[in-house]
Amino acid sequence: MRQQDWISLGACALLGLLGAGCGAPAAVDGATGPAPELDTQRAGAAVKVSKAVGKKVYVHLMPWFETRATSGNGGWGIHWTMANQNPDVVDGSGRRQIASYYYPLIGPYGSGDRDVIEYQLLLMKYAGVDGVLIDWPGTINAFDYPKNRANSEAVIAQTAAVGLDFAVVYEDHNATLAYNGGFITDKLGAARNDMAYLRDRYFNQPNYIRQDNAPLLLVFGPQTFQSPGEWTNVFSPLSQKPTFLTLWYESGEAGGNAKGEFAWIYPDFTAGLTHFYNNQPSPLKFGSVYPGFRSFYAAGGWGGPTWEIAHNGLNSFNQTLDLAKNAASINHFQINTWNDYGEGTMIEPTREFGYGFLTSLQQKLGVPYSQSELELINTLYQQRKQYAGDGNKQAQLNQAAAALSALDVTQARNILNGGGGGGTGVSITNGGFESGMTGWTTWTPNNTSGAAFSETYNGGHNSANHLTHWSGSPFETWTYQAVSGLASGSYKVRAWVRKGGGFDMARLQVKACVSCTFAFTELGTYGDWTQVETPAVSVTGGFLEFGFHTRALTGNTANFIHMDDVSVIKL
Repeated sequence: MRQQDWISLGACALLGLLGAGCGAPAAVDGATGPAPELDTQRAGAAVKVSKAVGKKVYVHLMPWFETRATSGNGGWGIHWTMANQNPDVVDGSGRRQIASYYYPLIGPYGSGDRDVIEYQLLLMKYAGVDGVLIDWPGTINAFDYPKNRANSEAVIAQTAAVGLDFAVVYEDHNATLAYNGGFITDKLGAARNDMAYLRDRYFNQPNYIRQDNAPLLLVFGPQTFQSPGEWTNVFSPLSQKPTFLTLWYESGEAGGNAKGEFAWIYPDFTAGLTHFYNNQPSPLKFGSVYPGFRSFYAAGGWGGPTWEIAHNGLNSFNQTLDLAKNAASINHFQINTWNDYGEGTMIEPTREFGYGFLTSLQQKLGVPYSQSELELINTLYQQRKQYAGDGNKQAQLNQAAAALSALDVTQARNILNGGGGGGTGVSITNGGFESGMTGWTTWTPNNTSGAAFSETYNGGHNSANHLTHWSGSPFETWTYQAVSGLASGSYKVRAWVRKGGGFDMARLQVKACVSCTFAFTELGTYGDWTQVETPAVSVTGGFLEFGFHTRALTGNTANFIHMDDVSVIKL
C-alpha cells in the first residue's frame, strides 16, 4: 500500500476491504439517466465574492453522509456510524454519538439534503472559496456509490445558483473494490463509462472548472490504473482529454496523460508541503491546506492510520494556508477537506472550532465579510428546518437565499432576522457571542462582573459560543448593548436561553431611552434552548438599550443562565 492509499477510501470502501457488505444493488457496467438539473427555485443573480488573494481556492467535499431521513433505507450512513457508533444515542448536550471526535454545528446531516447543501455552499462562498471539488465515486452500481453519486449531483445542481464552480476528484480505487466484490468484470470498461458520464453530464456545464482550456479532473491516486497506457484507454471516449492531475509524486503512472499533481495530507506536515512547492517540477501544481488530522478509525472499529497532526486550535490550518498562499510555484490550492469527519480534517463549522477556519480564510484571503454573514447563513438553514412545511415562509427564505447569492446581505438579513414572528431585523454587534464579549458591556453594583462571560460549555444555540451568567458566589450582572440611529417605531428583543437553578432576578430587558423604565421578560427554567422575547417598546429618539440582568443573592453552582443569538426586531 503506497503512502496515499489509506486516505482514498471512498464511501463503503473500508467495509469492502474488511469483507463487509453495504446492501449493494445489482451491478451494471455503466449508468444512464438525465444530467443534473440546476436548482432554479432558489437561484438568484449570483455574484462572485471579491478577495485580495488572486489564487484559485477550491474545497474538497465528501458527499457520503446519510441520516435515517436521507439514506433511503431508514438507517444511518456508515460514515456517521463506522463499525460501532450509534447516532441515536444522544447525550445531555444534544450531541449524537457519531464516528468523529468533532461535531457539526448543525448536527449530523445527509449530504443530499437540499437545505444542507445550500448552507454549505453559501458558507464556502462567503469564506472566499471559488469552487468545490467533489469526491466522486464513479458510475458503478455497487456498495453505496449510487447514493454518493446522487448526492454529488444534488450539490452540483445548486453550485451555479450560489455562484460557485465545481469539478470532480475521481476515485479510481472504487473500480478495484467493485471488481473484487464481484460487481464488475471489466475495470477499464467501467472507467471508460465513467469518463463518458463525466463528458455528457458534467464537463459541458457552464460552471465546470476548466484549466488550460480543458475540463479539470483530479484522481485520488491513481490506485487502480497505474500505467500511461491504461489512462490512454480510460480517456478514449473523450474527444478532448481533461487537464488531469494525480496525487503528488504519482503523475508518472499516467505519463503524458497527466498535466500536473495536487498535494494532500501526510504526517510530515509542512515539511512535505514545502518540499513539494519548492522542488517538485510538475508543470501544474495544486497546493493543500488543511486544519490537522485526527482519525476516528481505530475508535470506530475500522482500519486506518493512527498518526496525528495536532490542530492546535486554528494554528495548523493557518500554517498550511500561509504556505499555500505565499508559494510562488502554485496558483491554485485545495482545502482538504470541507467535511471528512472520520479523519478530523473538516473546516465547516463545528462545536469545537465554531466558524474559526472560515473566518481565518476570510481574513487571510482578504474577503470583505466576517462571521456575521456566516451566522446569517446558519440562520437561513435553521429557518429552512423550522418552517419546513410552510410554503409561504419557504418562498421568503428562497428570497433570502437569492439575496445572499447576489451578495445583498442587508436584504437577506431583513428577511431572516424577523424570525418566526414577522418584523425586520436590525443589525447588532456579535449577537451570537462568537467574538467573545465584543460589543457587549457588563455592569455590576458589587464587583461581580466576572460572573458574565462568553464560553462554549455544552455548545451554543446555533454556534459554538454563548453568553453565561454563573458564579459559585452571590452576584449581580447586567450585560447589555445599545444601538442608535433607529427609525421610529415599535421594537422587540429576542434571544435564545437555557437556564437552571434559582435566581432572585433573571430578565431579558429593553428600554428606548437612558432614563426610561425597562420593559422586561422574566426568564424561566429551560432545559434546552428556548426563544424568549421582550414586550414591544416604542422608539422615537433612535435609541435602544437591551440585554440580560441577573442576580443570585446566595452562592450556588447550580445557578446558571446561557444566552445566545440575540436579535432586535422592528415590528
